[in-house]
Amino acid sequence: MKKFLTCLLYGLPVIFFGVCYFLMTVWGEDIIQGAGTAPDVWNDIVGAFRHNSRLSDMYAWTVINFFDFQYSFGVDTIFRLIDVAIATWIIYLLASLILGRWPRLQLKDSLVFALSFLVILVTPHGYTLYRGFSVIHNYLIIGLATVAFGLPFVRSLAGQKVSKMYQKWWFALIIGLIFGMSSNITPIAFLICFVLVKLWQMWRTKSGGKAWRLPAWQWWMLAGMIITVAVAYIFGAGVSTYANNPVYTETYDYLAFSEIFANFGGSLVRVVKHIVVNFGYSFGLILGMAVILGGLAWVTSKVQGRKFQILPTSSSECGVVVGCVVFATIYLLCGSQIMLPVRLALPAYLALVVALGVLVHDWWIRSELTENVAIGVLMAVLMVAMVIIKADFALEYRAQMAQVLTAIEAAPDEVVCISPEIARPKKLPFINLGQDETFAEWALSYMTVYGKEVRVCE
Repeated sequence: MKKFLTCLLYGLPVIFFGVCYFLMTVWGEDIIQGAGTAPDVWNDIVGAFRHNSRLSDMYAWTVINFFDFQYSFGVDTIFRLIDVAIATWIIYLLASLILGRWPRLQLKDSLVFALSFLVILVTPHGYTLYRGFSVIHNYLIIGLATVAFGLPFVRSLAGQKVSKMYQKWWFALIIGLIFGMSSNITPIAFLICFVLVKLWQMWRTKSGGKAWRLPAWQWWMLAGMIITVAVAYIFGAGVSTYANNPVYTETYDYLAFSEIFANFGGSLVRVVKHIVVNFGYSFGLILGMAVILGGLAWVTSKVQGRKFQILPTSSSECGVVVGCVVFATIYLLCGSQIMLPVRLALPAYLALVVALGVLVHDWWIRSELTENVAIGVLMAVLMVAMVIIKADFALEYRAQMAQVLTAIEAAPDEVVCISPEIARPKKLPFINLGQDETFAEWALSYMTVYGKEVRVCE
């Protein structure tokens, strides 16, 4: 029973991501970036670099070249499989950070793997990994780069063994280069966090030289990160051209530095509003789950006559919790010029998932507060339900979109009008397991499908 449940808990997230990526229909932004058209790889790489100098955008714009409007066996099979692998690897690395080692084929470890999956995918943050390919391809790279880069630093901070692979100079440099250009805010937030940790170590040891005596792999990783951050800022678009996008300036209340100096009082009020909203979306969710899971653990402990401890007894695990909370705090503060869309807060939320995971692992799993099999069954039931609901929603929307795409292809005119109500995806009240927006909501005058302009009917 335990072996079967272990394999099931490891396998269900893979199945979920497979259902997501193979049944998903490309949406408007995917089409605008090149889906369904002849590949133009080099121009897309250059265009993405000039638009928003992130490796994640460059990857997204390039990969979507190979996607048709809907999946049928072809070249995009490879890239959809890569998407599944990256998403699964993110969850695996999160579980590794929580455990302090690589997960093994045992029930306790599979529970942590399943927990990492659920804490992301049953919250609004989960849509980042299944909303649309233009989002997915961005944030799979951002998520993987963040977790893979942070892994050895967290292990080192906790006094745990750093993988030999990370200690190879070429691997450390490559990870640093990828991380430095993976996103706009994350490298800056990490660098601030790293300096704060070193200052804390200086204060604790009363020795500046010892605190800054870094192992070679850290120098290589930091060097790679700084190189690509410099490339993005000097030769690329800097922070982002999104600062000039009305969607960001109006919808997300982007606050430019020039506005801060021109109206400091009003800007301060807006920044405080941003901070409250940004922290609410990330810390609010995690704190809510921590209160519920911790409260249940406390009640169960009292019933069993056992001592309940909020923080882990291990100082290294406490260090991981504090380090992740500090990074998430700094990241959200760095992004306080804007009311961050949920997807932009993903790196901070991943850090908080690790912090929550360490606590829950100590409360429920390691302590064996209740039967691990019972916890595993509950998780498996929830994940099976998610897979079934996602498949049902995706198949229905795919069928609707097949009719829409067929009608567009067969239309005799060069301009095709479609109703905004056509092919409307299903949604759940809190968890959005369907596609985020209708096709018609993205049917702008510059969207071309099968060589025809697609517009929304007035």
